[in-house]
Amino acid sequence: MEIYIISFVYAVLFGVTMKVADLLDEHGLKSFRGDRILFGILWGIFGALIILRTNEVVAAVLVALTMACIVRNRLDYLNHQIAATIIFITALWYRDINFIVFMIFFGIFVVFGGIKDYFDDVVKKQGVLGKLSEMMLYYPIPTFIYCSIYGNWLLFWIFTLYTIAYNVTKGIAKKKGYR
Repeated sequence: MEIYIISFVYAVLFGVTMKVADLLDEHGLKSFRGDRILFGILWGIFGALIILRTNEVVAAVLVALTMACIVRNRLDYLNHQIAATIIFITALWYRDINFIVFMIFFGIFVVFGGIKDYFDDVVKKQGVLGKLSEMMLYYPIPTFIYCSIYGNWLLFWIFTLYTIAYNVTKGIAKKKGYR
């Protein structure tokens, strides 16, 4: 149980550092000299710790998330690329990746993440559809379905906590004026 709690903390910190890295690049947040690089490194480290502390299914899905961000052109700043590099190197060096799980989730994340990107970047949709799109439910819902079929509930909780932490950080930033 202790390993799960530690992994849950890493998932929350992964989501927070990912969003803060984004806020530093694209939304005007300024903290200190070198903050962008530091948060890219932290984001990558927390992703690497999730890979190291969980299992090959969680690792495969986290790598799928990262690879889908490349395809969706979401790793568009140096700190994003540093984080992805740390995640990829950790996964390649220390983990066997379940290729079938990787491909399934990679496809899901590319398709539904692409739909979110379209709503955000092109349609700029507001209202219920815009809010649903912003919540990134394409992470917890597919992992819930997978876990309902195959077990391994650690996967669902890691991605749900990551998504919640990311969205809470985004909400706090919006209240402080960072769009």
